[in-house]
Amino acid sequence: MEKDKEDDILSKRKFQNASGINLGNFMLNSVDEIEEEETIEQVDEEVTDVAVGELGELFSRSNTQERINRDGTVNAAPEVDTVTEYAMEGEKRLHLGLMISMIVVWSAIGTIVGTVPFFGYEFSAIGLLLMASFGIWLGEKWIPNDRMHLLGVTWVIISMKLLYGLAISSYSWGWIEEAELGITLLGLVGVNIAIAQHHNEDSIAAQAALVLLAIGSAAGATYGQEGVAVMIGLGTLLLHGLAYFRKSGNLASLGIAVSYLWIGLHAISNDWILFGIDIIPFEDELLLFLLMFGVTGINAIMATRFAEAENWFSIAFKGMGLGKPGLWSVSVGLGMVGALLAIASNRLETGYAIAQLILLISAFGPSYLVVRGENWERLQRYALWPAPVMLAVLILMVRGVIEPPFSEPWSIYAVFSAGITAMALLNHQHAVSDHVLWIGSIVTAILLTLLIPAEETVFARTLLFCQFIVWAGLGVLAVQRDSPSLAGTAVLAPWVWLFLFTSNLENRLISVDIIPINIAETDLTLYMLLLIGIQVPLNMKLGDTGVNLAGRLAGLSELSARMRDSGNLRLWNISFITILSTLVFISNPGVIPWYGITSIMGLILIYHSVAMRMDRHQGTPRTILVAWSITALILQWRFGFGAIWIALLGLSSVLIVSWSEDNANRLEQGEKLSHQALLPEKLITTCLGFIALMMMLIALDEPLISSLTGSDILPNDTTNLRLAAIASIMTVGGLYLPRAATLEKLLPSAIASIAVLVTVGLAAISLDDSLTLGLAGISFVLTGAWLAAQGEIRSRLNQVTQRNQRIEKYLDRTSQNEKEVAVSESQSNIRMIDAELLQLAEKQEKRSRRRSSSGEYDLIVGDIHHKPTIVISFISITLLVGIYFSWISGESLLAISMASFISILFIGIARWRAEQVNLQLPDIMGIESPVAVTMAGLTLIQIAGRLGDSNVQLEQQWELLVLLGSLILLAVISLVGRKDLGLRIPSALEGIVLLMLSSRLLTSLMGVDTIQLIPTFSNENSWVIPVWSMEAFLVLAVLLFEWVESERIKRELGDHRGAAGRFAWAVMIISISFGIAGIVAGVFALKNAIKWIQPAVPLGVGLFLPISWHALGSWIGILDETTAIFSILIGLFGLATAITCTVVKNEVWIPTGLWLGHLLIPAGAFSQYEQTTVLMMVAVLAVSTTSWLIGVITLRRAWRVFGALDLLLAWIIAGILILAGATELMILIMLLATAVLLGLVTWLGQKFEQQIATT
Repeated sequence: MEKDKEDDILSKRKFQNASGINLGNFMLNSVDEIEEEETIEQVDEEVTDVAVGELGELFSRSNTQERINRDGTVNAAPEVDTVTEYAMEGEKRLHLGLMISMIVVWSAIGTIVGTVPFFGYEFSAIGLLLMASFGIWLGEKWIPNDRMHLLGVTWVIISMKLLYGLAISSYSWGWIEEAELGITLLGLVGVNIAIAQHHNEDSIAAQAALVLLAIGSAAGATYGQEGVAVMIGLGTLLLHGLAYFRKSGNLASLGIAVSYLWIGLHAISNDWILFGIDIIPFEDELLLFLLMFGVTGINAIMATRFAEAENWFSIAFKGMGLGKPGLWSVSVGLGMVGALLAIASNRLETGYAIAQLILLISAFGPSYLVVRGENWERLQRYALWPAPVMLAVLILMVRGVIEPPFSEPWSIYAVFSAGITAMALLNHQHAVSDHVLWIGSIVTAILLTLLIPAEETVFARTLLFCQFIVWAGLGVLAVQRDSPSLAGTAVLAPWVWLFLFTSNLENRLISVDIIPINIAETDLTLYMLLLIGIQVPLNMKLGDTGVNLAGRLAGLSELSARMRDSGNLRLWNISFITILSTLVFISNPGVIPWYGITSIMGLILIYHSVAMRMDRHQGTPRTILVAWSITALILQWRFGFGAIWIALLGLSSVLIVSWSEDNANRLEQGEKLSHQALLPEKLITTCLGFIALMMMLIALDEPLISSLTGSDILPNDTTNLRLAAIASIMTVGGLYLPRAATLEKLLPSAIASIAVLVTVGLAAISLDDSLTLGLAGISFVLTGAWLAAQGEIRSRLNQVTQRNQRIEKYLDRTSQNEKEVAVSESQSNIRMIDAELLQLAEKQEKRSRRRSSSGEYDLIVGDIHHKPTIVISFISITLLVGIYFSWISGESLLAISMASFISILFIGIARWRAEQVNLQLPDIMGIESPVAVTMAGLTLIQIAGRLGDSNVQLEQQWELLVLLGSLILLAVISLVGRKDLGLRIPSALEGIVLLMLSSRLLTSLMGVDTIQLIPTFSNENSWVIPVWSMEAFLVLAVLLFEWVESERIKRELGDHRGAAGRFAWAVMIISISFGIAGIVAGVFALKNAIKWIQPAVPLGVGLFLPISWHALGSWIGILDETTAIFSILIGLFGLATAITCTVVKNEVWIPTGLWLGHLLIPAGAFSQYEQTTVLMMVAVLAVSTTSWLIGVITLRRAWRVFGALDLLLAWIIAGILILAGATELMILIMLLATAVLLGLVTWLGQKFEQQIATT
């Protein structure tokens, strides 16, 4: 019967992975495969906006992922991210950059030859003609060759630039007149076009059109603004004519972008002179408008005609990892930059500026609809037929032939044109994509800012109202279309606008001199609250939307994917952080009142907390709490309101923690959650920690930086303290104490709760409030009793029980496994492996680096410790009191002594309790946790004493000696009774040195001390004895550390520190030593790095050794001012090492040598003379040559790239030398040398492109 019952159960059970061959899952017509095919077809049917193209999505669904088939394959390969693409294509792009550099260099050569004829004008002319002929000949030879095609085109462009330069030089020499110059340049443009046609190359043709536009600007000096308009029109027609004739999207997109840029440049010009060309401004409004009208019409037609064509701009955007926008969007977008310049030039004439704006929209709106597939015949009645009629009427009204019936001519034109265009867009709104909507909303917001003068609050209110309409409308569309892009824009963009514009400070990001905006405080508060209201439905509907950093935009695919999966970049979180960032920046007196800040801060926190409690929030709770608390701390420091912030944080934390507890229970029950469920103890610790910081700010009782409007009605300091204390204690009682007995990790939350109570008491002492002090004392006693009863006793019992259970389980399993192994080995040679034992072995291996075995069952129970949570809490309290006393009195000697004595007692108690239950204390960096906490606290006491003493003197360093002695004493105590001294001695030494470095670093940053103590600074005993004692300890520490290293090597033990640990040890010693110990530590680190083959150590130590040498020079006269030479010698030694390793083919040390040369040789050469010199340039060239040659020999692309960057740096230095006064002949020689070098590099690069690309 039992057998039948078991068979019945097995027959009913459904397995996910069937054994044997499951034909149902294998056949093509199975249900799963059909569903997959349908899903794939749906994805393939997604239509791309041809006009906009394939832009990188900033916002996307967080749960969107690639489809993975059951056999492990994917239907579509993932896109190559930016970093990977640069790694694959970097060499090719480097050669492209070198070719562009060649054009610049040869242009400079032509300029010098033309302006400074060293051997006469005739010789210069012959030289330019020969160079141009040589370049054209190279073009004829190389352009037909696929590999050399691009280089040949580059030489043709160089040659034409030289010919244009020769024509201009001929005019400056007096050989030809102005008219003849124009004819010559136009003739060369014709030659340029002919060569472009001959080689069928767009870039050569583009050069001709751009030169024609430049000629048009130059014609303005002779023929005025009318001549400029005609020439810009001709240049635009030429570009578009060539584009149409050649069917070239490159020339079409270039024509759209450049024509508007040229018009905008002349419109906004204030008689500028660029590159020797007079930029004549357009004074006639009608002329500018007619030019815009004609150019806009042509550009709209070309954008429509070539919407799907390939073009340079789209390819460039794709190369930068920004997707691949279509020709229509990229060319129109770039062209709008110039068009907006033209509009901005007439900003104060609102009607005229709006007319220009409507002109653009009325042309490109229908153009976009046609590209999207709408029927042009239906759109003609909106775009084509009314345009000439309205233009004719406008001209007649402007010239006074017709009297305007109302308003002024430009406004009338704008109204009618806007109405017609709006009808066209509304009747065809189904064809408008999300990309266009969110980009259009941003552009609209910018234009509203430009066109609505908001110097007065009434107009500023109008601006805010218009902005709100834009964002509210976009939010509605986002919900209707279920669009992540629209939601992200509607949520973030208005706050970015506030960040840029909302402030009356002179140092705001967009200066008030450029765009003056004066918003009333109440208006701004209401506007921000309404913006938060927009976020509510968007977050609820599209809250899982996130910034798509896993795509190509960010480039760091693995890191970006982790950030995305963490949930920190969902719309909930990024909108929250954006609001807080904006609020911090704009919160200033006269900008926002106190009720504005508090209402906005309170609303967003409570709103997010309630959403979490309702399980509707898709963000991460810790991000919400941390971001809000940091913002509240900043605002509290500036404006106060401590009680309000603490009350809000406490209330929201109760809601969030209760939600987290529900999530934890659901996770334990096996439920899969759509968002991250954080353990409650982490949230409790975070909340209480920030409340303690807020109370600490109240305790400091510092005067407020400024006050906000209406804040004088708020409670005074004492009342604020009492309210804050009540809120803090209620948070501890309501949030932490009821959950203390159930928390797995008691220490963090216990310290945080005690810190809250202690800071309440400190604040009461600071403000002399006995009532609050009594309340804090009572709360402290009750909390301590509760924790002692419910916390540590339970923790010790749990640890002992866990140890006993694990040993018992291990013994039972060992006995059972021995029987099974005996049976299995008698039947086969397969050994059974215990997976749990493997995990425990990994933990044991990590522990063995800092401590030895704990006994017979170390593998099984070595990770179980006695956690003295309460003891550590009381030690922390003692140290906090010591820090406070040291801060207010400036006397740290007594505080360090008393805190050391009391803490040693607690440490003894902790060790005694651990020995009672036969457990070890947990370690922090290899030091028992109570000892480590005490050592860190004593260091903070010393720092507080130095910072709190207003009469502190640098030569008074007795505190340093007392601190060093206390740390050594504590380290010795931690070593007493230990058998694993070989592991614990290095940890203790590292802890002491790290804390001494922290002390020196923090006091130095605050301007009290210096990091390195020079022995000859003072003859006072208070200086000499501590300084030499410190150096003696450092030398002994280095020798003791090295002794441990040598003993481990003798006993053939493994490396217990690794490259990072060895480097960190040497750097810490170097940083605080006055030279002797630093040099010794560096030498030992290099010796051991060679032993363990750790190339990173010599590199890091080599970079820091000049610090020790400089310290020696500060008290040894013969070494003074030799640090730069020492750095150069180390760099040269590194280069020599790299060369030697290349010869002997030991590549492991080559990067170390090259990096040392890269970093130390130029830096040393610069610091030697404190300015750029010929020595520095020669040094960089030596580094460049070495790196480039080694990169070629070893086929390492990165070193070739660094060699090129070094070459660029060398010529930057040369440029600085030129500006300092080099002669023209020297400049020419350097340019010629550069030209020859670039020519060789590009030639070889193109010739061997395939071989280099595969390395």
